[in-house]
Amino acid sequence: MFTTMLIHTLVVLLTATSALAAPARKWPRFTVPQQHFEVLDMRSQADVNPTAVLETTCIDRNAHIVFHDTNVAELAICGGISGDVTACQGNPSTTVGKAGSARFSLKATTEGATINITKQKWDQCVRAARDKCPTGSVRALCAGGATSGDVEFILESMPPSTEL
Repeated sequence: MFTTMLIHTLVVLLTATSALAAPARKWPRFTVPQQHFEVLDMRSQADVNPTAVLETTCIDRNAHIVFHDTNVAELAICGGISGDVTACQGNPSTTVGKAGSARFSLKATTEGATINITKQKWDQCVRAARDKCPTGSVRALCAGGATSGDVEFILESMPPSTEL
């Protein structure tokens, strides 16, 4: 009886020791770019302004667009409007901002006009559009944001990258 109990105790101790001595599984480490936090900070300081968009159309509510990618792509328009940059630079008539699964395509709606939208107005427009279409792809018309007229944008899902 004592020998059997001793053997069982020894087996339990050896099993526990080997389980605890096994190397711990490494969890993947993800880093988040500063642009993501910049967008979150802007959004925490202001309410949604429904007048920032003139019209909004939900294209595909089931399109998979990662929230983080949307935030980074939002600040990638016009060659990048993160950090100290306060508005679209370079006077483009069209611009694209993309990151991961998200792609913003913008264009001035008036012939010959260029995009000069401020970071604040752009964020208000995206937030107002997302208020109406919280998921998936969306098309919206921002009030103003160009040298003449308005700015139209489409947020769409990007296919997964095949690059390594």
